[in-house]
Amino acid sequence: MLISFISAETISGNVTNSSNGQPIEFASITLQGTSVGTSSNQKGYYVLTDVKPGIYEIFVSHISYKTESRIITVKENESAYLNIELSQRSIQMEDVFVVSEKNSQEVNTREIQISRVSRTPKQLLDVVPMVEPDIVRSLLTLPGVTPIADFSSGMYVRGGSPDQNQILLDNIEVYNPTHFGGLFSTFNVDAIDNVELLKGGFPAKYGGRLSSVLDIRNLDGNRKSHHGIARLSLISAQVTAEGPWSISSQKGSYMGSFRRSYFDLITMAIDELPDYYFYDGHIKVNYDISNRDKVTASSYVGYDKLKWDIEEIDIGIDIGWGNRTFSSQWTHIFSPRWFSYFILANSYFESDISQKTSSGYMTRFNNIDDYTVKGVLNYTPNNYHLLDFGFDMKYNTVDFLNTTDMDIPKEQLVNVQVESITNDFYFQDSWIVNAFWTFQPGFRLSNYATTKINLPESPDGNYFRVSPRLSLRRKLDVDSNIYANYGKYYQFLAQIGPVISSPMDVWMPLDGTVSPSESDHYILGYKNNITEGLGFDIEFYYKDMKNIVDYNWDIEEEWDNNTMKLSDVVNVGKGHSYGFDVLLRTDNWGFAGFLGYSLGITKNKFQNTNLNPVTQKPKYFYPKHDRTHQINMVQAYNISEQTGRRLWGAEMILGATYTFATGQPAAVPEQVYYAGDHFGFIYSYKDAVRLPDYSRLDLSYKLLWQ
Repeated sequence: MLISFISAETISGNVTNSSNGQPIEFASITLQGTSVGTSSNQKGYYVLTDVKPGIYEIFVSHISYKTESRIITVKENESAYLNIELSQRSIQMEDVFVVSEKNSQEVNTREIQISRVSRTPKQLLDVVPMVEPDIVRSLLTLPGVTPIADFSSGMYVRGGSPDQNQILLDNIEVYNPTHFGGLFSTFNVDAIDNVELLKGGFPAKYGGRLSSVLDIRNLDGNRKSHHGIARLSLISAQVTAEGPWSISSQKGSYMGSFRRSYFDLITMAIDELPDYYFYDGHIKVNYDISNRDKVTASSYVGYDKLKWDIEEIDIGIDIGWGNRTFSSQWTHIFSPRWFSYFILANSYFESDISQKTSSGYMTRFNNIDDYTVKGVLNYTPNNYHLLDFGFDMKYNTVDFLNTTDMDIPKEQLVNVQVESITNDFYFQDSWIVNAFWTFQPGFRLSNYATTKINLPESPDGNYFRVSPRLSLRRKLDVDSNIYANYGKYYQFLAQIGPVISSPMDVWMPLDGTVSPSESDHYILGYKNNITEGLGFDIEFYYKDMKNIVDYNWDIEEEWDNNTMKLSDVVNVGKGHSYGFDVLLRTDNWGFAGFLGYSLGITKNKFQNTNLNPVTQKPKYFYPKHDRTHQINMVQAYNISEQTGRRLWGAEMILGATYTFATGQPAAVPEQVYYAGDHFGFIYSYKDAVRLPDYSRLDLSYKLLWQ
């Protein structure tokens, strides 16, 4: 026990990892013998307010770390800043047991965590990869999350299509983040600090999507020592380095990671294969100005290039796509009760497709350029309220252009340019009513407006929306609670592609002819930490969706830049999704992972889609991503931890990932017709049949040197 004498009415500071200085979020901080308690936020910052004068023992705990304590003397009219370092739970190989404690003082976080799943890089690596460790594909093993296919990174979350998911990297949105076929991870796992997936009911600080939020944070960089890691696989090479820096009295940390595939080197020897490569990189630099001020700059770049010439039939394709982001952030503590950070960021996505035939060439270019300014503020008036509020201003430019040397009228080549501005303000209060009840009301105000549309018949859009959020939690005992949630969400972007979650999908801001998509989330959950390393979660949900859009395939032969508008390109509809997710978390006896089950039912109805042949009216149908039942198991077993034996000095780890899912719905051709110059098919209802059930087991054996 470390004894320090600090005077404070308000005790605040940061909780960090003792080995690398990384902030630790959601650590529990309590004063023994009192009801005063709190938790650290995403930046590792905490504050205890209204502490009466006296001598206290403060406990800091986290499920992945050893509990630490300090002795503190609190005096009147003084505040103190106390940093606390936690060390990860140690493993003593000789006696083969894990040193850990169940802290009876542990409290729930102030913020009610609805449908939230957090994953560390180690947990991501526990999922047996198809090719390489992948953030998105590891999340596809969670209950309530359904993949499109084995060769896609698109996520269907509780009945929502992939375009309804918001993906954030260091607080900036990333559009269409995927490498070829979804086989390769979009982000380098070695560069990632933490991943959070919010499957629904997300708080007021998030907005702009209907279904889920994937919040990814890069490593800050080790503040204690320099480290590096290099990996070499059959398809790519990657290197990551991190460490502290100092110039005179100034100091901070850095992290850099770069990866490139070398599949193109193989294709140089085999002409029949396409020429393909990808690269990506993460860079992050932190400047610790003082205990109150930190400045961070981070960047990500990823790019894919695919080229294939088939001389036998005189066809060639040349495709390039990628993302680049830059985010600058200033974290400032105005006072112990006032915590804030401000962000200035840019995110850019582009795809460029060129196809040549004996008849000529055609190219398609699409890009989205996103400039964002954010402000996030937390105010803690006392130990019973945490006020979160902030703003978000986003300026988007979207271009979708086609060119050709073929004999096609210029007005029939898609040429769309849209500029838009979205302004948001949110407020939320996490109120601990008493020892049992926590109440969390909030709202988000959004105003979306187009500033430029180059289509003459497409009117400007201007929409103001209010999104209420409400959560309630009842603590049953120290380790279990029940909670309920309601939230309303809006989306001001439409995806005007075939919605298969590929880099060719096109995002388009709304015009005045299509209202924003909206969804209402209703969630009821129960969470129980049964014992150390064993937990049980269950959530029931219902999601109602309106003004959702589906691509109108008939428009491809009717496009005219002089007359078209967004309502011609999409079919508007509605839908609902309901079910429940069950998760059994395991982290003991050498095992680490979970067992999950989900029951999910989704039905949609769109105009001009799935028509009754008699009435010509649309019917509800199960969309192609619907899987009624799904079972997932992810487990890693550390042989060395249980036996004390190593192979060549490395830990031996067995991994297993298993998935079972009922078949997806599909349409079948029922009639064939001849239209004079081509044959066509008449299909059944979109959910006429179910494909066979899906079952997959992946095993791995790893040697881990540390």
